Amino acid sequence: MENKKRIVITGIGPISSVGIGKDEFWKGILQKRINLKLEKCFIGNEQWDSFHLHKIDKFNIADFGIDKDKLNDIKEWKEGEEVIDLSYLIAAVKLALDDSKLKYNSEDNRISLVLAHENIGLMPFGFKVSNLAYEMLIDKRKNEISKKVFFDEFYRKFLKSGYDVQTFADLFHVARVFNVHSYSLFLNNACASGLYALEAASQIIKQGQASAVVVATADCSDIYKYLWFKNLKIYSPDGKIRPFAKNSNGLVFGDGGAGIVMEDLFSAQNRNAQIYAEYIGGGFNLEGWKITVPQIGSDSYQKAIQSAFKNSYIDKNEIDFLCPHGIGSQPIDYYEAKAITDVFGLSPKKPLITAFKPYLGHNLGSSALLETVALLLSLNNNVIPPTLNCDTLDPKFNISLVKERKEIKLNMAMKICCAFAGYNAASIFKKID
Repeated sequence: MENKKRIVITGIGPISSVGIGKDEFWKGILQKRINLKLEKCFIGNEQWDSFHLHKIDKFNIADFGIDKDKLNDIKEWKEGEEVIDLSYLIAAVKLALDDSKLKYNSEDNRISLVLAHENIGLMPFGFKVSNLAYEMLIDKRKNEISKKVFFDEFYRKFLKSGYDVQTFADLFHVARVFNVHSYSLFLNNACASGLYALEAASQIIKQGQASAVVVATADCSDIYKYLWFKNLKIYSPDGKIRPFAKNSNGLVFGDGGAGIVMEDLFSAQNRNAQIYAEYIGGGFNLEGWKITVPQIGSDSYQKAIQSAFKNSYIDKNEIDFLCPHGIGSQPIDYYEAKAITDVFGLSPKKPLITAFKPYLGHNLGSSALLETVALLLSLNNNVIPPTLNCDTLDPKFNISLVKERKEIKLNMAMKICCAFAGYNAASIFKKID
């Protein structure tokens, strides 16, 4: 039966401040090459604000060997503007496909895409609207403009670009670049989007909709996002993410994205593909309380983790390595630590726990998938990097973090995430015997 298919990961494509491509990415993590910068935002000649950011240097979509005509078509549609998030998505897909060595017919294939992003196109659109509104308001002081004229100008200016705020357009662009024709999706489940996307891709293959699926996520930082998190008082003013630490003071953004190729085990073995891990299964639970904070005391996160065990027929004692969300915000870290200790016990010696955000920054809608790539490389290299910046673990959290690099035989790992709007998720990965 189709639903008995075993789903494996045969390609990965990370893009982050520590490095682009799996080799540079893994080397950057081991060398703790976080590339933290101070981003300054100017409006005209005035500085609006500045914020710390794990920044990617020297990214150029032209370096990835992608069809130039198709890239030019996207540029023409975007009226000459490069949308960096879309470029990250395209590059991540290309890296993952190249790594997988998956070959397919460009006109008749059974390849699918599952893409994810929190709000692609929204912030550039917001800047364009703000600029035009300012220009028209300045002009209104000189010449009386009717409300109808004002609205006509807005609609004329943004009739096409408004479509780019809708995710179907970006899915179209990526699918066209890579000649993907099968059942494809664009998801948005906040920071947990990557784990939801992996589960969706798994189901697409199990149901026979596609023979392989490329999952890709991306996110790019900007001033609007920063100001929102700053107002919520969860952005670290000194640029350090300190997961579960006594002196944690918020998150820090990280640019980037990730791609992962998934296919069924038989297909992968038949073509002698490298297999990073088997996707054993996932668990999900919607808390449904508030958008920006979890409900302290609820068991929604615990249910997601336990659901992953139930759906995967895995015992919690089989998990060697756990990668938490670990954003460095006191209430969210407490919520997450309680879920971990409720499931695995107080200060568990197993699984070993490391948080990757101090290396990569918080990549928002792409964070879960990008950290999954780091987890897969840890699994394959039998190495767990230490959690950075957590010199003094807050004792009320009752968890044990890896503080020094560990070289240890690993077999099974879990990635968990508690996202905005209560999208709690957990995914399990296992080495192939």
